[in-house]
Amino acid sequence: MISVATRPLRTGELLDGEGGYMVNGNLAPAEASLRLGTLPMGLARDVKLRNDVPAGEALRWSDVEVNDSVLAVRLRQELEQSARS
Repeated sequence: MISVATRPLRTGELLDGEGGYMVNGNLAPAEASLRLGTLPMGLARDVKLRNDVPAGEALRWSDVEVNDSVLAVRLRQELEQSARS
């Protein structure tokens, strides 16, 4: 499930994740998610936005400041890397 902005999001905001009001989860084929570099919904909490994201747009890894010390982030990145190989 990918993260999609429910309203215009601004640089510097912290995402509120599942159950919040900033992002919703949308289903997307894994191939499309990998190709677009979308942010998984499960990782869209307490991450800071690097740039503005318009309402209705999918969030991408490049839109947020990722904490690579979080195990879930590292595992997801490894999974995506192996899927690209």
